[in-house]
Amino acid sequence: MSAKKLKLFVWENIFHDYTAGMACALANDSEEARQLIAKKMGYGPHGDLAAQPRIIEQAEGFYVYGAG
Repeated sequence: MSAKKLKLFVWENIFHDYTAGMACALANDSEEARQLIAKKMGYGPHGDLAAQPRIIEQAEGFYVYGAG
């Protein structure tokens, strides 16, 4: 029996304060990804995570410039 492959769920351009942020989670589905991010943040679901994430299933690179 093979293990279920995890997917990378990516929310870009969210958590706006001074600049845009992003959130990522390696999970089985988007709901689990939302729960993992909320747990890491230390509080309940954030409204920005209601948007559909990008689902990455193949090799891909990411970057975010730091705020100046």
